[in-house]
Amino acid sequence: MTSEITNYMHFALQQAFGAIGVSRPNPAVGAVVVKDGIVVGKGHTQCPGSAHAEVMALRDAGELARGASIFVTLEPCCHYGRTLPCTKAIIEAGIKKVYFAHSDPNPVVHGNSRAILEEAGIEVHEGVDACICACVEDCPNGESATECRVFEFRGLSPEDRALREGEGREVFHEVERFFEAYDYFVRTKRTFVEVKSAVSQDGFMGCADAHGMHLPLAITKPGANCWNHELRAMSDAVLVGAGTLLADNPSLNVRYADGNDPVKVIWAGHHEFTADEITHLVAFSSKNSKVLVYSCVAQPNLPDTLVLNHESFADNWREMILDLSTCGMHRLMVEPGAGLARELFKDVTGVPSQNADENAPPLWNRLDLWRSTDSVVDEKLDQLIEQGAVKYGLEYPELPAGLVAKESAVIGPDVLTVYYPQ
Repeated sequence: MTSEITNYMHFALQQAFGAIGVSRPNPAVGAVVVKDGIVVGKGHTQCPGSAHAEVMALRDAGELARGASIFVTLEPCCHYGRTLPCTKAIIEAGIKKVYFAHSDPNPVVHGNSRAILEEAGIEVHEGVDACICACVEDCPNGESATECRVFEFRGLSPEDRALREGEGREVFHEVERFFEAYDYFVRTKRTFVEVKSAVSQDGFMGCADAHGMHLPLAITKPGANCWNHELRAMSDAVLVGAGTLLADNPSLNVRYADGNDPVKVIWAGHHEFTADEITHLVAFSSKNSKVLVYSCVAQPNLPDTLVLNHESFADNWREMILDLSTCGMHRLMVEPGAGLARELFKDVTGVPSQNADENAPPLWNRLDLWRSTDSVVDEKLDQLIEQGAVKYGLEYPELPAGLVAKESAVIGPDVLTVYYPQ
């Protein structure tokens, strides 16, 4: 039976998802301890002041950690804070090799941990090299686990070398994506805003009835939907506008991926919720998910609302982001309706270009735009209009000039393009 490729760093990344919503403002980190081809310990970072991922994994491994390797998604900390340095715990546990995928941008840690570990006689691999080295060969049935091995490139054919390097580089890309928001948070002390939208082949994102009430339109297929739930799982919070809340009654939880539900955020804008509409908020809430409401007008029926008093949408939006940043949230996922999307895309900076402040932070940092190539979506919309069930389709707003498309992917009939402000 042929062997299959797996990756210990990918397993560590899976552990990191369990820390999202738990560890903030500290980064969400995962770690696994491996000895003789067997994962003997795993863990993720706990709440502030409690154990980091490395310590949790070492505790899980116990005495089996001596002489083992540890795979960590982020560079181990090496300074004294509310907890002891992870480098100290690694050294005292007798770890032989350390592999970490992402260098910590925190200047107190950046580059210092490797020197400390190597001085203690520990072999260290980092970045893409660590992810490639984390590739292992699952044993065929009947072989002992000790025969599984970390890949070594000596004597490999070019095909095998490319296969193993490709697997490791793919995991490295996933880790870099995971920590994109944390890196931004460390640099700017602000929450990273990631917008996710979907449009039909003809450019529609929804529809409206004869009264102008916005209605949902199913656009993407299961593959893209799973991707979207993975994004929710790696986000501290997920935001929708009042219109989307009332039209869709979305759950905004994580259903098709492993991870914790994000904090739910409502952008009320200038909509004042009536007493009857509060029922949507009650259904929107749950015991395990906090709901934050930001409004540009007073909400007498919602006493816990944060009212924003600036004249412009951009200034109110930035105040909300500042509040979320103060809460230690690294990533905000935004699923906008047509109205909110138009406001976000008025300009890359969010203010009229003639009055743009070059030093003002952008309203959003990344746009994940799904485009369906399935004509059935638009055909169904046409049928609904003919039947009188809906009045018209809601067109996706024109994207601002100056965006940079950096990534793309295809899942079934859905095409993803990732844009960044220039």
